[in-house]
Amino acid sequence: MKENDTSIKAISERLVELRTFSDYTTKEMADLLKIEESVYVRYEEGTDEVPINIIYKIASLLETEPSYILNGLMPDNDEAVQVYDGKGLSIKRYEGYAFSSLAANFKNKVMNPMLVTMSPTDSPELVVHGGQEFNYVLEGELRVIVGGKDYYLRAGDSLYFNPALPHAQLPMNNKPAKFLTVITEL
Repeated sequence: MKENDTSIKAISERLVELRTFSDYTTKEMADLLKIEESVYVRYEEGTDEVPINIIYKIASLLETEPSYILNGLMPDNDEAVQVYDGKGLSIKRYEGYAFSSLAANFKNKVMNPMLVTMSPTDSPELVVHGGQEFNYVLEGELRVIVGGKDYYLRAGDSLYFNPALPHAQLPMNNKPAKFLTVITEL
């Protein structure tokens, strides 16, 4: 398995490695993640793409860094991480949705800043995760659903919310949107 490989296959191999090293069965991992075992097994097989919120949960449960799961590299900097022109660790999760981690190489992060670009074809599922979340729209318009309520944001607008509530972001007016999201881990 190559380092800095963000393919679904490489991520699934790292999931198997981490789970077996931690002496968990697939059933135990699924139970901890509050998902069906069959869903978790598809992540490990590389059949289904692992949602980013699940990657963060797995990293927390197995006491590792999300960036290790995503690219096979452990962060090694605890002083400062500089990213030029928004070109951090780039991950394309599915067609039309990509994010760039702006602090992937920082050890023991308490927040995860990411630059997200979404095309108008996106229709992401509602997700939940721990911590707190902040979204700041840089370009375009964004509809953010949080706990069944809609928030409409334009460039320069922001939203701080509890991501334990089911939420999703969707670009509006058939145009792409770009936003900064910062997720804290409490």
